[in-house]
Amino acid sequence: MISFTVFVFLTLLFTLSLVKQLRKPTAEKRRLLPPGPRKLPFIGNLHQLGTLPHQSLQYLSNKHGPLMFLQLGSIPTLVVSSAEMAREIFKNHDSVFSGRPSLYAANRLGYGSTVSFAPYGEYWREMRKIMILELLSPKRVQSFEAVRFEEVKLLLQTIALSHGPVNLSELTLSLTNNIVCRIALGKRNRSGADDANKVSEMLKETQAMLGGFFPVDFFPRLGWLNKFSGLENRLEKIFREMDNFYDQVIKEHIADNSSERSGAEHEDVVDVLLRVQKDPNQAIAITDDQIKGVLVVSSLFFNSNYE
Repeated sequence: MISFTVFVFLTLLFTLSLVKQLRKPTAEKRRLLPPGPRKLPFIGNLHQLGTLPHQSLQYLSNKHGPLMFLQLGSIPTLVVSSAEMAREIFKNHDSVFSGRPSLYAANRLGYGSTVSFAPYGEYWREMRKIMILELLSPKRVQSFEAVRFEEVKLLLQTIALSHGPVNLSELTLSLTNNIVCRIALGKRNRSGADDANKVSEMLKETQAMLGGFFPVDFFPRLGWLNKFSGLENRLEKIFREMDNFYDQVIKEHIADNSSERSGAEHEDVVDVLLRVQKDPNQAIAITDDQIKGVLVVSSLFFNSNYE
């Protein structure tokens, strides 16, 4: 009986000691965390983001500093809101902060492999190199000067020939969409349908989905809640439309791969990616789905820069 009592006592003592040791690093880590607002159970600081998160984050950072810690659901988040702090992080500690969060909509719409959301590694490095050297280089941007000139000329002609007031907002948006469509896809119209308008609608919905609230992004164990938010069906709908559209674009470019289009100054984004795909010297093999993912990112990039 005595030996059993001693055994229980020693067991409890060991358990309490173990719990204390396990809790000690947690307390130390909490002391090392940057300052931030108080959080609520389960949701953390999600309630403080509001309907305009950028303004909410600015308000909170003004109160808690340029380096702020937030708990978004079960996801610990570091908010950086000054150029000096960003420079310190990405220049001196870039390898530590090189990871990217796995976002549900971004993975789906980007085919799980876009350079913007892919995890840091060999694939990301190679795709980033392709984007910089082949798609976003000064030479490539310069090669699209004629496209921009022609579209601006058409816009001015439309305004000059108008017999009444014109809606500059709509015309400017049309100009942007036409430039994006020609740069990314190589053509303005296809089979009588306006590709520019189609791309515009897809990009708008894509941006809405990327900015949408998917519970699984903040509560990984509650992914089943996505089906009750209504965004799941919208996400799948735009994905199918986008996938079919870009699949058709790729097929048309393969079928129309004539010598006059293969020159560097006549290549659009799809031409470049198909050429890279065929290059045996590439460090990684690029699939059609990965090309579609790059097209999504490229279209969003060009669109945001021209708007």
